[in-house]
Amino acid sequence: MTADLQFRPLKAPLSNKQLLAWRKDAEMEGATPQNKAHDPRGKVQWVSVEAKGKQIGIARLELAPPEFCFVSELIISSKFRRQGIGHWFLNRIEQYCLSQSIRRLVLEAREGTDSFYKSQLFINDPYLPHLLKKDINPFQRKVFSPLYS
Repeated sequence: MTADLQFRPLKAPLSNKQLLAWRKDAEMEGATPQNKAHDPRGKVQWVSVEAKGKQIGIARLELAPPEFCFVSELIISSKFRRQGIGHWFLNRIEQYCLSQSIRRLVLEAREGTDSFYKSQLFINDPYLPHLLKKDINPFQRKVFSPLYS
């Protein structure tokens, strides 16, 4: 299935209604983050993974070049989980971050997702143990042509 997937930076942030639907599907509880168009600390970019023109995964990237990208709201639709799509999507997020001259991903893993992120070579941050981090290898092979400039 991964051959049919496409990575897409979104032109506009998700609406709160859309985000609530994604979070409900992922059984995520708690307050819904506010979608700000502009964040003074850096750039917020929503990205998606699509299959046959249908959005099947989303992620919110808080870009703070050149140091890091904080990945949040990474959600794959429940119908498409455990098919390698999350691994594929995270790899494309790394490629996107490299194109933005960012060298590290940082995230806070939800309960039960540690093994997924550790399989992607994330490690506990020694200074902030509730966060996972991964240094992106700038020499890793590019897998796709960017759809963004």
